[in-house]
Amino acid sequence: MRRRQLIATTAIVGAGLTAAPAMAGDGVKLTIGGFFSEAYMVVFDQDGEGELGNERNTDGFFNSAEIHFDGSTTLDNGLTVGARVELEGENDDDQIDEAWVSFSGGFGEARIGSIDDALSYACILPPGATGNFSAFSPDQWAANTVISNPACVGVDESAGGDAQKILYFSPVFGGFQLALSYTPNGGDQNHTDVAGPHVGMPFNDDDESRHNVSVYLTYTYAGDGWDVTWGGGGSWEGHVEHAAGPNRKEQDFYQTGLNFTFGNFAIGGVFEYFNDALDRSGKDEPPGEAVAIDAWVAGVGVAYELDAWVIGAQYSHLDADNDADAAISDLTQDRAMLTATYALGPGIELDGEIAYTWVDTDPEGGVTTDGVDTDDYDAIEIGIGTTITF
Repeated sequence: MRRRQLIATTAIVGAGLTAAPAMAGDGVKLTIGGFFSEAYMVVFDQDGEGELGNERNTDGFFNSAEIHFDGSTTLDNGLTVGARVELEGENDDDQIDEAWVSFSGGFGEARIGSIDDALSYACILPPGATGNFSAFSPDQWAANTVISNPACVGVDESAGGDAQKILYFSPVFGGFQLALSYTPNGGDQNHTDVAGPHVGMPFNDDDESRHNVSVYLTYTYAGDGWDVTWGGGGSWEGHVEHAAGPNRKEQDFYQTGLNFTFGNFAIGGVFEYFNDALDRSGKDEPPGEAVAIDAWVAGVGVAYELDAWVIGAQYSHLDADNDADAAISDLTQDRAMLTATYALGPGIELDGEIAYTWVDTDPEGGVTTDGVDTDDYDAIEIGIGTTITF
């Protein structure tokens, strides 16, 4: 999953909405942007029978790309109206990533459409990552683990999609800014089942959540040669549609992050707790027992900027606990890495990583949700890549 950049809305306009039509000198003008990241990775891991690396390739090329279509205009009453559509740069069942309209002014900014929830959109992560590589759910992860170490995930995104919602950013007051989102249905990123003129409300599918809420507060302060950024919040499922067999519990996630910058040096940490995540306790039919009921991820990162270079390091730890009857009752996963980024030019970077990932399971030899034997595992990976932003 790729970190979204939070853009603060700080302009306070003097003119308010009036009964007269609000006109703009120009209509909405479309601009095109986006990014393209490509990486070559090699992994050396345990690949014997029953190991996570079994029947997996040693190396490969991997990419992540999006094309962004943006447009906005400011009306003569000070209201700015815009829209954005993000197109995936590779074939995908979810070809459109995010798509939303926005309204901003002195009241802040509201976005409506297919988008991340407040926690996922605004969350703080430690320094030390690159455009391709990170210890926290990066775009590219070569170790053959069951899951990555997520530290920036809301309840909507745990289902793998950007559900339709309203997302609001307040103006910045004394360095503080609030992000708030509401999701009517956590499983509805689009409505292709009723394409064309819309009639009726979406179906409530089994295990699907609805009436979800997320809140995230950030604070920034710039001192003399140093600055601090903090964020914290939560994400809650309002209700889960009952399914055949035992019903899963509503999920609630909590996250906080804190970063300091001193000149060219940056350091920070992050923590996220997942309550009742992926809970399928006692459910015999597919998808069967989940790996985790309660889990948490914590980690740190540092970075140092030297001319065109940025040298970084990150460490993350995942701890997931299932119930006593599950095939895997406890799983821990650690990941440590060194990174380097070199700026070739504006918006053009080369990056690289050396990482070590190790997993401990209790009991050893358990079976994951998708039927993979899981034992203690470790992997060393080397990667080199490039990211072009346009």
